[in-house]
Amino acid sequence: MSATHTSSAAGAVDAPPRLLQRANIAPLALVNLGVGLHAVIWYMAATAMPTAIGEVGGAEYLSWVGSLYLVTTILGGAVTAMLKGHYGARNAMLGAGFVVMIGGLVSATAPTVGFILAGRCIQGLGEGVLIALSYVITRELFDNRLVPRVFGTLAATWGGAVFFGPLVGGVLTELFSWRVAFLGAALLPLPMQALAWMILRDKHERIFVGKPPLLRVSLLAIGVIGIAIADRIGSSTLGALAIVAGIAAVALALKLDRHAATHLITTVFPSLRHRVSLGLWILILMPMAEAGVFVYTPYLLQLDRDLSPTWAGYFGAIHALTWSASALAVAWLPPRWHSTVILAGPAALAFGLAVQSITMTGGPLIYVGIALAFVGIGFGISHSFINQRIMAAAPEGQEDATATAIPTLECLGGAIGAAAAGLIGNAAGFAGPLTTEIVAHGSLGVFGGGALIAVLATLAALVFLRSGARHAALVRSGSPAE
Repeated sequence: MSATHTSSAAGAVDAPPRLLQRANIAPLALVNLGVGLHAVIWYMAATAMPTAIGEVGGAEYLSWVGSLYLVTTILGGAVTAMLKGHYGARNAMLGAGFVVMIGGLVSATAPTVGFILAGRCIQGLGEGVLIALSYVITRELFDNRLVPRVFGTLAATWGGAVFFGPLVGGVLTELFSWRVAFLGAALLPLPMQALAWMILRDKHERIFVGKPPLLRVSLLAIGVIGIAIADRIGSSTLGALAIVAGIAAVALALKLDRHAATHLITTVFPSLRHRVSLGLWILILMPMAEAGVFVYTPYLLQLDRDLSPTWAGYFGAIHALTWSASALAVAWLPPRWHSTVILAGPAALAFGLAVQSITMTGGPLIYVGIALAFVGIGFGISHSFINQRIMAAAPEGQEDATATAIPTLECLGGAIGAAAAGLIGNAAGFAGPLTTEIVAHGSLGVFGGGALIAVLATLAALVFLRSGARHAALVRSGSPAE
C-alpha cells in the first residue's frame, strides 16, 4: 500500500502542469500576441499595398517592401539579446511596440512610396525584436515541460492572424483607404504592451549581455540591399556589379562570423558536407523560392484579375493558411514518416509554384488557389521536422548559433528572393500597365523561377536525408560520427 502510494505521489509530481490554468493565460496571450502581431501586420500591409501603390505610384519598388522589411527584421532579431539584457524584457517589448507604431504611422501618412518603404523598414525593426523576444521569454514565463505546448499554440495563432490580417486590411482599405489600414496596423501593439507592462514587471534582471553582431548583420543587410537596388540602376553593367557586391557582402559577413568569438550563424555553414548546413540550405532556398508569391500575388490579382483588396488578400494568404493547417495535421506523425514529409515539402512547393506560373494569366482562379495551397503545404509538412533534425545535429557548443541561424537565414533567403522577384517582375513589365502577355511572361519568370529554386531545395533535402542516414549508420556501427 505504501509503495503504491509513493508511486502515485511521484507520478503526481512528474506529471506536467496544465497549460490552460489561470496563472498561464496572460503569459500565453502575451507571447502569442508578440508573434501574431507580425503575421497580422504582414498581411494587412500586403493587402493594402497594391491600392497604396496605385495612388502614390512606385510599382517598380514593390519588391523592396518585402526585401527591405525582412532585412530590418534580421537586424531587430540580432539586437534582441542586448536590448533584453540592458533594459529588461518589459522595457524592450514596450520600446519595440512603439517602434512598430511609429513605422505604421510613417506608412499611413506617406506622400510617396519612399516613405512607405521607410515605414515598413521601421516596422520590421520593431517586429524583429518582438518575435525574438516572444520566443526568449517563453522559457522564462512557463514551466519547461509546457514549452512545446506553448510553441504549438503559435501555429494556431499564425493561422488565425492570416485570416484576420487580410480581412481587416481589406475592409479598412475598401471602406476608408489604405492609409487607415496602415493606421490600424500602427495601433495593434497596444494590447501587447499593456500585457507586457503587467506581466513582465520586476521579473527580469537587467544584465548587459555583450555587443550585438551589428557589423555582420549590417553586411548581410547591405548585401541584400545591393541585390534589391540592381534593377533600379540605369546601367545594366552597374546593376550586375550591384548584385556581385551584394553577394560579396553576404560572403564577408559569413566569413567574419566564422571567426568571431560568438557566432550569429553556426560555423558549419555554408558547407555542403555537414548535415546541419544542408538543412539550413533547405531553409534558405524554400523562402527564396516562395518570395515571389507574397511580392506579386495580391498585386496581380487586384490589377490583372480585378479582385477587391480583401479577396486578393485572402487568395494571397491561402499558402499561409494551408501552412498552418498542414503543420498541425502532421504534428502527430510517427518518426518513420518524418523523412518522407521532409522530402515531400520542397517537392510540393516546386509543384505549386510551377502550377501558379501557368495559371496566373487567364486560368480559373480555383487553379491559382490550388497552386497556393500546395505552396503552403510544402512548408507546413516539412518545416518543423527539418528544424528538429537541424537542432538535434547542432555541433557541440554551437547550439545557440544553430538556433539563431534558422530564422536569420530564412529571412535572408526571403529577402534575396523578394529582390530577385523584383528584378524579374520589373524586367517583364509588372511596374507598368499590365497586359496578358506581360503577366504571362512575368509569371513564368517569377513563379517558374521560384519552382526551379524549390527543385534545388528538394535535391538539398535528399542529400540532407542521406547524410543523416549515413550518420545514424556510423553511430550504430560504433565508428566516429561527424
